[in-house]
Amino acid sequence: MKHTAKLTALTMALSIITILVACGGGGSTSTTGIGGSGITTTGTITGFGSVIVNGVKFETTRSSFDIEGSPGTQNDLAIGMVVQVNGVINPDGVTGTATSIVFDDELQGSVNDFATDGLTATFTVLGIAVKVDSKTTYFDPDNGGISINTITNGQFVELSGFFDATGTLIASRIENKNGSDENVELKGNITNLVGTTFTLKGIEIDARTARLEDLPNGLTNNIHVEVKGRFDGTRIIATEVESEEIEYGDREEFEMEGYVTDFTSHSNFKVNGITVDASNNPKMEPSTMQLENNVQIEVEGYFVNGILIATELKMRGGEAEITASVSSINQATNSFTVQFESAQFIDVEITPETEIENGNYLSFLNHLTLSNIVEVEGYQKAVNGTVIIVASEIEIEDFDEDIEVQGVIESDPSLSTIKILGVEFTIDGNTKFKNSEGSYIVQTPDFSNLVTQNSSIIKVEDDYPPDGIADKIEIESP
Repeated sequence: MKHTAKLTALTMALSIITILVACGGGGSTSTTGIGGSGITTTGTITGFGSVIVNGVKFETTRSSFDIEGSPGTQNDLAIGMVVQVNGVINPDGVTGTATSIVFDDELQGSVNDFATDGLTATFTVLGIAVKVDSKTTYFDPDNGGISINTITNGQFVELSGFFDATGTLIASRIENKNGSDENVELKGNITNLVGTTFTLKGIEIDARTARLEDLPNGLTNNIHVEVKGRFDGTRIIATEVESEEIEYGDREEFEMEGYVTDFTSHSNFKVNGITVDASNNPKMEPSTMQLENNVQIEVEGYFVNGILIATELKMRGGEAEITASVSSINQATNSFTVQFESAQFIDVEITPETEIENGNYLSFLNHLTLSNIVEVEGYQKAVNGTVIIVASEIEIEDFDEDIEVQGVIESDPSLSTIKILGVEFTIDGNTKFKNSEGSYIVQTPDFSNLVTQNSSIIKVEDDYPPDGIADKIEIESP
């Protein structure tokens, strides 16, 4: 299926009609909801009530839906699916209107080489490495359900996600499917083409009897395609090869989520196989972000000659903040550890870009002492399943400062505990809840309905002296 980032004539006509309607009835000239920028965005679905992708809530009343090449509805979409949204983003930057939404899974086949520690799991599908995470992967409950502890070798699964620089699929969603290796699916760029045989992500494809879709020039190296067929253990005998190429017009606005790969410099790296140039002083959040392979980011920009010129880069993985007591210091790794109640810890990494109040990168750890209370702002990353905060700012606070943790919620919001950045707090009858406007709400149903596990950013406060019980829980980003 050949997707285009340009709005169709029908979509443009609908937009014009909407503007005319908005301008009618009493002579109003308001174009609210229409005056934003047209854009194509690809990313993970993190919520509904419309469709939320890359922090934008897209209205879908007039949207078309393409579900794996067939017409569908919004009911066919689910949390964790990676989709392409064509439409308009309003001037507020957080709402918009979708004209079309396209979903296609990234990989489908049987699980092999499964291993887990209960928090993360690795396995292969069609020989391709896959990683799932109990904190960040959405496990679909349909078809008997699936969890990190119930995945088994031989199980047939469908996966959404993004490939990192090592070629591993970091799954945003996994679904148990009824099927077998007679019906596998794989996407990638054609390489090593000889006749009707080629390679896709290191897997040999035999396309002698395959039906070619949207490939008017036939099979060609470097074309992005989806292959469907039968996996015999070493190669795929293709029944269909379909183009997944996306056409981008110059100056066309585009936004995507993914992992940095093929990094050589700020002016030359890739995200989801698309070449990005971030050398023209784009806005960066956080400003201390270090671009390198395997960093998960959101990129916004426009195309020039097929290259995405970045105007904004955002670190994905949560806006992390912690206030806690220092429990250990490691000069060799430029890091320290903070401690919470019940012997829970978070490691903090400092870099030359870290802003330090009344100090600098080179001298900070020399002056830091055990039991200092520090306030840290930064972003989170995972190393071997452990959460680490890369600090953008650090301040030393008074000894009686309240304990705070802000990050992506990792637990069911209706339970008697809440987990943020791997740290768990107890919820009791005295815990207060606030929405993103600062108004007090109740836990169930208000708080539970407003947040989404593994995507909403939440702040938890444990008042001094700390006891591991959450005194206040506030929604920072629903």
